[in-house]
Amino acid sequence: MSAVRIVATGVANLASVRAAFARLGLATEVVQDAAAIASAHRLVLPGVGAFAAGMQRLRELELVEALRE
Repeated sequence: MSAVRIVATGVANLASVRAAFARLGLATEVVQDAAAIASAHRLVLPGVGAFAAGMQRLRELELVEALRE
């Protein structure tokens, strides 16, 4: 089974998200590029308390279009 890819936006607690998947026995991979997002079989975009800040960071990383696809 392929690892769950977690998008690193810089505004979410990745350690907490990774720990949750580890408790379920699932491997994770933190990614921050469009190619890794596009080829993911399982993708998680961690939630943040401030959605506007999260979207701004996704724009800065040029990942919005990859996520839409």
